[in-house]
Amino acid sequence: MFKGFIQSFFESGNTIRFELDDWYKWYKEPRKFHDAVVSHLEKEGRRVETISVVKIVRSNRVSILAIDGIKYELSVTNQPHFGPTQSVVLSKLKNE
Repeated sequence: MFKGFIQSFFESGNTIRFELDDWYKWYKEPRKFHDAVVSHLEKEGRRVETISVVKIVRSNRVSILAIDGIKYELSVTNQPHFGPTQSVVLSKLKNE
């Protein structure tokens, strides 16, 4: 029951949010951050495919992923109200 609550809390609408255990310099090493997110998702039992990863960061967008056959954009946000945290944000992309 608790797991269902957590999943529905973090997977609201077209967005999945979670935090990684380690802090990453995603703005300097986007590939390393991307790999950590992919590893986290695979540990949860999701099938993840990398479509593209940025080489030079110009925004908070890091990569495009296919998670269980659905395309998502990987970005990161810092939550100012919760202390020094990095939140992974996976936003579902509209079908093209």
